[in-house]
This record gives sequence, C-alpha cells and structure tokens, in this order.
Amino acid sequence: MRFAPVLLAAFGLVHAACGQIELRLAMDREFFLAGEDLEVAVKVANFSGGPLKLGERPDWLKFSLERSDSGVVNKRSEVDESGVFSLEHATVGTLRFNLTPHFAVDRPGSYRVTAQATVPNSNEVFTSDAKTFEIVRGVQLNPDRVLGVVLPDGSTVKRKFVLQQVNFLRKVQLYLRVTDGEETANIRVANLGPLVSFDPPKWVVDRQNRFHVLHRVDAANSTYHLFHPDGTLERRELYRFTSSTPELRVNEAGEVAVVGGIRRPSPGDIPPPKTNRPPAALTSTNAPATNAVDKAEQKPERRP
Repeated sequence: MRFAPVLLAAFGLVHAACGQIELRLAMDREFFLAGEDLEVAVKVANFSGGPLKLGERPDWLKFSLERSDSGVVNKRSEVDESGVFSLEHATVGTLRFNLTPHFAVDRPGSYRVTAQATVPNSNEVFTSDAKTFEIVRGVQLNPDRVLGVVLPDGSTVKRKFVLQQVNFLRKVQLYLRVTDGEETANIRVANLGPLVSFDPPKWVVDRQNRFHVLHRVDAANSTYHLFHPDGTLERRELYRFTSSTPELRVNEAGEVAVVGGIRRPSPGDIPPPKTNRPPAALTSTNAPATNAVDKAEQKPERRP
C-alpha cells in the first residue's frame, strides 16, 4: 500500500520479529528548562493477533532515565497509572505522561529515557528505543525578590518569581519559575512564549503578591500574563502595538493594568475570549500532559 512506508517511518517500529506489542517514545522537542514539564508520549502498537487489554496491573509500564555523564537518575515516585484500556489488533494507542514530578531531572545536561511494558498473561517485557533530550540553563532577567505569602490555612511561606531567558536553537523563549524562598523547590515552571531580545520584559508584583509580566513577542504584539503566588495562571492576553506602546501601570491603590496598544482577542487567551459561535477545541502549549489514550489512531504496517 502506498501509505505503508510513510507510516513505518513515522512509527519507528521495534521488536518486529515476534513481539506482541511494540513501543515508541515521542517528545515535542529536545530541549527543556530544569523543572519544566517533561511530556513524553508512549505509542503502543498491538500485533498480538487479537484485542489486547493493558493497564490492569499498576506497574505494567515503567520508565527509566539516565544522565549521559552519571548514570541512572533517581526516581522520586512511580509514574501515574494509565488505567485499563483495550487495543484492537494492528492499532496504535498513545499514552501521555509528565515525568518531571517522578524523576530528579534538575541539572543541566543530556538525558536518555526508555520505557518498558509488560504484557499480561505471558508476562513478556518489551522495551522502547531510548529518547534523548537536553536540560538547559536559563539567564535570569529580574532581580531576586522574596515574598511572604499567607496561605488559606493562615500559615506564611516564602515565594520567589524568577524570569528566565532561554535560547533554544536560536529561538529565544521567556520562562517564569515560581519557587520557594531558597529556590530549592519549583512550585511552577511556565513557558511564556517567544521573547524579542532587544526589548526586555516588564514586570510588577501587586499588593496581593500576584506577578504581572508583559513582554514583546514580535514586532507588532506583546503578551500579558498574571500569576498567583502558587503558580496558577489567572490571565493571558495579547496586545497589539498602535500609535501607543502597551505597558504596565500601577495606580495609587496598587492595582495593575495594561495601558496603551489595543487588546487583540486570541485563541490562547485565559480566560477564553467571548464569542457567539460554538467554542472550538483549543490546544494550550502550557497544558500538562495526561495519560489518557488518544482516540485518533492509525493502523500500523509491520515490517517483514
């Protein structure tokens, strides 16, 4: 069939001789900032000759990480269970996981991740090819400022907002890290999008210890983000340059607003822009990975 070579190249089949299942790992990119979500997709192809039920035992799928210069990476916890699901013969299911909470991947360097799946009944174990990625350093853009934050239970904790510029293959990205006061634990690491290097981001902390940041993403637009001390993103908006330049302003009451330019509704807005049409399905670049089985799958062609 004409599509078979394309499908084989896309899936990258392994264990083609006699395995019941075959695994492939995929990541959206190869470079990540320390503490950022490491989202990995596990593609499982069923060649058992009939329906295959997976996920009944909690440890049927395992991951291992290695650092190129120091061996196995410490595991903090087991990866979340996938839940039980079934695959028909000659179909592919995709599971998505975030590895960051489960492994100590916090030092810059090169890493390799592999996955192992155990098939029920036969207890055969299948291993994926290794997927390589890099953890890189960022350049801090804002001065240190430790904030005291009162939690709902009345206790006080320290929080720090750190803006970092990261260069990924000549593409400059802006990140926000929300950490504890000593930067020993990441509360949230968020990619804020592209950054124009000649125009540094503007930021303000308001009276509620919320973090406001406005940064230029290209020649015509700036993006505004509002974060809570726990790392929750409350607002994301796009502003277009006009005769005036968008900028952050603080009034006498300590309230922060974007003035200048013009608000430009965008599919990436949080909250979503209001519309009279039925909402379309949106994909957020900052959405956490899930381990639900993707519905849209293709039938793989197996190598001879």
